[in-house]
Amino acid sequence: MLSLKIATNNMKRGIKSFAPFLMASITMFVLVFVTASIGFSPSIGKLRGGEAVSMLMKFALVILAVFSLMILIYSYRFLQLQRSKEFGLYDILGFGKRKIVNVAFLELFISYLLTLIIGTLLGIAFSKFLFLIFVNLIGGNYFDLQINFNAILLVAFIYLIFFFILMLIGAFIIWKSSSLDLLREASKGEKEPKSNLFLAALALILLASGYSLALTVEDPVSAITRFFIAVLLVIFGTYFFYVSFTVWYLKRKKKRPSYYKPSNFITTSSMLYRMKANAAGLANITILLSMTVVTIVVSLGIFFGSEKMVKDAMPKDAMISSTLPDSKQTLTEIAQKAADASHTEVSDLSEIYIAQNIGLHLQNTHDTLVASDIQTADKDDYTLVTMVTRESLVSSGNANLPSLSNNQIMIKDTSNKPDPESKNLIQLDWYGNKYDIKKDIEDIKNLPGGVSFQKSLLIVFPNKQEMNKVIKSFNTRENNLNYQQAPISLALFNIDKSTENAFSQSFKEITSDSSDQTLTFRSEALADQHAQIGGFVFIGFVLGISFILGAALIIYYKQLSEGAQDKRSFKILQEVGLSKAEVQKTIQSQVRMIFFLPLLIAVLHFAGAYRMIANILNVFGANDFQLVLTISLLTLVGCVLAYYLIYKITSKVYYHIVER
Repeated sequence: MLSLKIATNNMKRGIKSFAPFLMASITMFVLVFVTASIGFSPSIGKLRGGEAVSMLMKFALVILAVFSLMILIYSYRFLQLQRSKEFGLYDILGFGKRKIVNVAFLELFISYLLTLIIGTLLGIAFSKFLFLIFVNLIGGNYFDLQINFNAILLVAFIYLIFFFILMLIGAFIIWKSSSLDLLREASKGEKEPKSNLFLAALALILLASGYSLALTVEDPVSAITRFFIAVLLVIFGTYFFYVSFTVWYLKRKKKRPSYYKPSNFITTSSMLYRMKANAAGLANITILLSMTVVTIVVSLGIFFGSEKMVKDAMPKDAMISSTLPDSKQTLTEIAQKAADASHTEVSDLSEIYIAQNIGLHLQNTHDTLVASDIQTADKDDYTLVTMVTRESLVSSGNANLPSLSNNQIMIKDTSNKPDPESKNLIQLDWYGNKYDIKKDIEDIKNLPGGVSFQKSLLIVFPNKQEMNKVIKSFNTRENNLNYQQAPISLALFNIDKSTENAFSQSFKEITSDSSDQTLTFRSEALADQHAQIGGFVFIGFVLGISFILGAALIIYYKQLSEGAQDKRSFKILQEVGLSKAEVQKTIQSQVRMIFFLPLLIAVLHFAGAYRMIANILNVFGANDFQLVLTISLLTLVGCVLAYYLIYKITSKVYYHIVER
């Protein structure tokens, strides 16, 4: 009972010390709670794509839980440092290590209960609010979030484990420290770190390697595989950069005549002697800022890029497909019959005869493109070919195409990075069948396509007969691969969204005796895509908030700890003649360095990763350079503004502590 009373009184009297720790605990608890409550809610199952969203939420829960533990350990170590003198006095007065640990345990247990109660209440409110945002994001129509009690128990259990880990850390430090160590812990200074050329060189090598991987990536597939390696190199390089470079820079400043000005002298000396602690803190802030920007840019890029990908695959409102192109009635006739039967209007009807994703090796030999065997050709020549007839393109609104004879074709390099040499080609040798290339096409409208991660080529044939002959020769040549290609017919048309259900019903009745024709609406494809990608964007949003809050908490703790350490030093300096204005100027100089350096390095990291990020976004259809650049710039501006607000608030905290 005595220990409980002491623990309770300690928390009441030392609320200013406990408040930052409780704030960090509750903030991270709410973020974890929101993710768990939405991920495990029965309401998710009532939304389109709910199962995939639930899986993404559970994945994000693991990331947030690990991140929360790191923030809690950081916060608790700061709290322990502030209270070490108090524990040292308890030990000197004969309280004993066992009872001190018991008091620390009860303080943590009370903190856990407060975190659980306040965090759950706030978590429920925020969960419902963010769920409304999430449902609107994915285009859903079910807005009632049911909180699963198991989610509350899960988060409570996770945080119970976290606080138990904190207890073990606290108990270990108390047991291994003597009374004198505890008394001196909060006030002892850092030894001046030595310049380490090895770490400086290692930092440059790691950063250069990470940047090199990011800047030399050529295609989306290799970008994804390289991304995590580059991230690890940059993270370690950033830590070593701060440990080595900042010490070297500050020691260089000591050699300048300007060092002996009061403001420079105090700032440089205090930063240098605490650089061991500052280096890790600045590196953490830089990495969290970089993660915030990357997470938000990738999430928004995927969201908008996936929408473009659907629109590229379906250039018009609706599409009917058939794998039996030579059926008795054309797909446009079927579409018109369904429209007449349902009393709806369709417009811009076009029928396309197309074969997609024909994979083979095409070797560019001077002015001729030669089809080669898959087993014997160079892998760099592997190309995905799309074939279409001239009549199909004209039907789709491409009226200015020249006429073609049976031995003539047109081509278009549809790769992400078209080969300039393709414009010089004059002939295609397709397993012995030779075609003259009449024209290299510049632009094509209303042709279904997709994202290509490798070389791709569009070939336009004069008619179905020539196209079928080429496909047949491909199937004969590659028959040993058990891989057969067949053309399909597509009917594309525009239709009012409000009449889609009526049209669909009539279409089913007209095609009831055939399972070959399939009707797809672009609005439904977009809704499915939003449901899948919306969950990813929402998770990116939550993680982005988590990372920026993590950076804010670290900055806040740095200002508190440094303010407490500098208070005594500045008091002495004022007593020996330093004016209040000079103190304020010195404080602003030091805080500005802490603020601007991580921000500058984070922006440089993102700039270095931009090409790799843009390549990764290509996988999701975000191949619009202007779109990705706009998203990146707006995200950077938003993060800089948020960070500036953090700077303004925390610098005032630091100044008030020092000036008190």
